[in-house]
Amino acid sequence: MAAYLFYPRRANGVSLTFIAQSAKDDAEAMEMAADIAADHDCVGVFVWEPAATSEGRDRFVGEFAGSGEESRAETSDGRGASVTA
Repeated sequence: MAAYLFYPRRANGVSLTFIAQSAKDDAEAMEMAADIAADHDCVGVFVWEPAATSEGRDRFVGEFAGSGEESRAETSDGRGASVTA
């Protein structure tokens, strides 16, 4: 099982915490994001797979968005994405 990082976000876009969980694939991770959104009363959850690329970069899996917002998922081309501060 792959490790995923879930970032529940508030209406203002801020994510105050993250949750690390294992899931068998991206689809299961996105289902878990929906549960996390409900459990934490947030408007959405960003989902990342840490260091999932051959370059050691995190891969953006997708975003579960609550009611009234649009969910999105990345189609991975194998290059992944990286997080910069």
